[in-house]
Amino acid sequence: MSEFVSVTYAAGERIFSAGDVADQLFFIQQGQVELLNAEGKVFTTLSAGESFGEQAFLSGGIRGASAQASGEVTCLKISSEQANQMMAGTSPLLVPVFEALLLQLNMNNALRAGNL
Repeated sequence: MSEFVSVTYAAGERIFSAGDVADQLFFIQQGQVELLNAEGKVFTTLSAGESFGEQAFLSGGIRGASAQASGEVTCLKISSEQANQMMAGTSPLLVPVFEALLLQLNMNNALRAGNL
């Protein structure tokens, strides 16, 4: 994973906002990230070892929630281009299954955030 960029965000720093183009995927290395609904209320907190921003795998993906650092957080940042290059090396059967799972995750997050 050395080809991925490691970034650090300060406490309270916005990583992305709902409605932004989903062009990056993140893996938390250290710290925590809060996901917020449209009203700015936290609906879940993610910790080291978890990922967020998976919409970057979907062509034309749009952020359904906002993400911000809860304390200092360090993440690996993967561009949608890098993510799609990784998927290109897999079985063509995995791509639609993966996309369906991402859509289900997005719907689940929207329900948890009170957006549906």
